[in-house]
Amino acid sequence: MSIKVLIADDQPVLVAGIRKVLGGSVDLVGVVDCLGDVVAAYAKLKPQVLLIDIRLGGNGVKQPGLAVCGQVLRADPRAQIVVFSQLDDQYIIEKSYKVGVLAFVRKNESAEVLQEAIETASHASQYFSPAIARLLAVSAIKDTNPEKLLNSGELRVFVLTADGATQSQLASELDVSLKTVSTLFNSVKVKLGVETHADITKLAIEYGLTTTQRKPIN
Repeated sequence: MSIKVLIADDQPVLVAGIRKVLGGSVDLVGVVDCLGDVVAAYAKLKPQVLLIDIRLGGNGVKQPGLAVCGQVLRADPRAQIVVFSQLDDQYIIEKSYKVGVLAFVRKNESAEVLQEAIETASHASQYFSPAIARLLAVSAIKDTNPEKLLNSGELRVFVLTADGATQSQLASELDVSLKTVSTLFNSVKVKLGVETHADITKLAIEYGLTTTQRKPIN
């Protein structure tokens, strides 16, 4: 029996390729091309598996893709979700599984991997492709996630610095002395193995920790 799949992806060629490659193993019940339509489409079509690219945008939606996955799971805790994405960042992959996603497949992986992920998820079981398993194993050994390595004060300094705040602005916003800011900043550099503001910004972008809508400090 074919598996009923709802695809959330904005690349028609890729969707057509999935349909062709997976053939009779899946019954494609619908396709949505923006995050804003995912929750409603899922509720209406009731697929066995939701295959979603979490980098989708459109339709005025301001939530990240994993937040939409969370919405689906809150509405239906038994939802079986497979993330299909170009992203290969270990933090995003780890976060996907923590949200409740059953499988994370990169778009450069084989059709066989995707098919196996969908089939495994349809039985409410987690799936880790060999590539994802290796990535997570390596990340467990060498973890640079600021949210895991920094305390709350250091993390605040890290995020605000990534957004361009000066040490004076940090002292004002955190209501601490410049000496305390300097101590926190040095601790951030040591714990994360970074040297420059550019390094901090790059790492913040990698882990999705920038706060682009933060208002400037006067």
